[in-house]
Amino acid sequence: MTEWRQQAASAVEAELEHARQAEEWSVLGPLRRTEDGDYLVDLRGREVRPWNDVRIAGPTGPRQGTAVPVSTAFSRGVLWLHDVGPLPPECDHVWAREASRTHELSRFARELRRVGEAPLADRLAAGRLDPAGPDAYSTCFVPGLHLVWGPPGSGKSSVAARAAATLGRIGKRVLLVTDEVLPTRLSLDAMDAERLPLQQDLAVLAQVEVELDRLDADLADYDHETFLATERRLENAQRLATLQQQLAELSKKHEDLVRDAAEAAEELRRAERSRDRVAGEHARRAEARVLTHQLEKVEERLSDLRERLHNRSLLQRGRKTDRHELRAAEDERRRLVARIDDCRRRVNTVSEDVKELDAELERVAERTRTVERAESEARARVEAVREEIARVTAEGLAGEGDELFYADCLDRELPQRHADRESLRERGRHRAALRGRFQERLWWIGERGRERRCADDARTWDSARVVIATSAEVPDVRGTFDVVLVDDAGSARLSDVLLAVAHARETAVVFGDLAQPWPQVVPPELEQRSEVARWTLATPFSHCGILTPSDAHAHPGCAVTTRQYRVGPAVQAIASHIGYSALSCAEDRRTEVVLLDTAGEPVERAALVRLIAEDGGAVLVPSDEAVAPWRAVLRDTFTVDVGTVATVTGHEFGTVVLDLTSDGWYDRVRAFLSGISRVRDTLYLLADLDAVRRAPTGTPLGAVNALHAQGGLVVRRLGEVLIPQQRQQSATDWTPTVITEPTPDGTIAG
Repeated sequence: MTEWRQQAASAVEAELEHARQAEEWSVLGPLRRTEDGDYLVDLRGREVRPWNDVRIAGPTGPRQGTAVPVSTAFSRGVLWLHDVGPLPPECDHVWAREASRTHELSRFARELRRVGEAPLADRLAAGRLDPAGPDAYSTCFVPGLHLVWGPPGSGKSSVAARAAATLGRIGKRVLLVTDEVLPTRLSLDAMDAERLPLQQDLAVLAQVEVELDRLDADLADYDHETFLATERRLENAQRLATLQQQLAELSKKHEDLVRDAAEAAEELRRAERSRDRVAGEHARRAEARVLTHQLEKVEERLSDLRERLHNRSLLQRGRKTDRHELRAAEDERRRLVARIDDCRRRVNTVSEDVKELDAELERVAERTRTVERAESEARARVEAVREEIARVTAEGLAGEGDELFYADCLDRELPQRHADRESLRERGRHRAALRGRFQERLWWIGERGRERRCADDARTWDSARVVIATSAEVPDVRGTFDVVLVDDAGSARLSDVLLAVAHARETAVVFGDLAQPWPQVVPPELEQRSEVARWTLATPFSHCGILTPSDAHAHPGCAVTTRQYRVGPAVQAIASHIGYSALSCAEDRRTEVVLLDTAGEPVERAALVRLIAEDGGAVLVPSDEAVAPWRAVLRDTFTVDVGTVATVTGHEFGTVVLDLTSDGWYDRVRAFLSGISRVRDTLYLLADLDAVRRAPTGTPLGAVNALHAQGGLVVRRLGEVLIPQQRQQSATDWTPTVITEPTPDGTIAG
């Protein structure tokens, strides 16, 4: 099945033809500095793509002047800049080499055409799944191609990560594809030693001449050599007294350590003798391995017999013999399992004793090494102090008048000014040439850092037992893997997942949620092309005929995660009213749903910011156009993300505000479902109550109205909500809520 490679590549190339050609550098935004002195750029509401290089430069770009490389950390839609150092005045914008959509599409198309033998990807392209295991976790250990469906908050990502770790420990090479970890954290590390002085040089070059003239006038009567000689004599006098005291203390400490080292050595000998007495019981491990090998052969024979029985007709000869052989094999399997369990129990019992003795032996050995090391170091310090006393005495000590002269120089800050002048003289020669040279050196420091990070990523992927990569990084991952686990692929393009699955040799498992928004293409006219509809707009689930939760439960190749950990009954009810009944509620979760009634009045967004939990929350809006007003009021609140379902990173927030003041959610039902499923504690629905009551059934607002009719919704008038007072009656109590006037304590009686 080689045709799918070419067709999928053609679908990607079709979108590539219409993609805007991006520049090498894109501006992320203006540089901001908080009152605490931290640097940042606000990316909330913007789709964040991976980048491998971020620099602070002027408005014309990094190649038109000074470009300062920085370390970055991305959180809640805000890119924090670390290790900034001194900045020239013109550096006021943040630029990045982003993995542009054009670049991503080009890489995906190229790698799709290069896919060689990939039987599991062939099976996915044909929509043929292999039987899954009894649950999502065990499915990751079953050879073949499988899907895992689960509603939001059911722990799919945790299952995938846990399975990847276990597979790596048992010797499998695993590729875990997940967009949970955005590759937006960059570190400069060792480059700072060269970078920061360069930035300092660039910042002071413009003022060097004025500063030099001022310093020359201040230092007219100052002799630095005389000052240094006086300083050495004063330091020698102080140093001698200190050294004599140190010598006495160190000598006493060395004597104590000699005694401690002897005691530790004796304790180590006792621990070694105890460990040797119980160290030989591990022969049982070899027996367990032999029995395990026999069990594998019996399992293979059982599989062959079951298949033979399945293929024989009821009247065909040999069926009775096969049954006898099957029973015998099953008895043999039970016997082997019992013996293996017995061996493992005995090995584990001895192993615990050995582990305890090993731990004790290691503790005693470490203590012995520590004491011996400390004794040796103390002896060396004693000798060093004695030598230092002799040296200080030979250099000479302070005489009369030295203290007055030294104090006067320090009071006038003459030594520091002399150091400043010498530094400026050294750096200030040929300022124009120096500026260009410094800028070029700073540029190449950033280039070396980027190359090093790319090389480190490649080395990590080549050597790691478990490789974690984002979907955008999959084309860069080389080699084959025993197991490929693709997380959060409910809305992933089929072509992207095929490329990841092509890396799998034994097992490929694709995790996903059917409530995620469908893939999209730009421009929308491409949806009419057959290859785009089949390989780009389709997801792995839809391609395999799984469009609803019931399809997932019925399909033998799809495991399901049914337990939900995040949302409570009220959120579950909203999802059910909109037609997504699979969103179960967590048994111990009480998610409060509060409708903030705007009563048709303009929304005072600044007041609502205080409703969002301090430990982080999110404001979700239906379209990109609705982001700007919220971002303006959240300008200085960096713990709250804001944007559409597609641009807000993270699957779980303590508090979520869903802006329903426009009808932008009407044709975004899947995005609405994804939005409400991200809340853990409190979901605020910002809407006009009258508009909710008029909303058609089956729409997002209609689902909210249905919950309100059932009494599972707390309603507050937005004009009366400033700071949340007493917690309202829980939405999970399911008792009708009647709106009255505020009580004296500021709450709304229900």
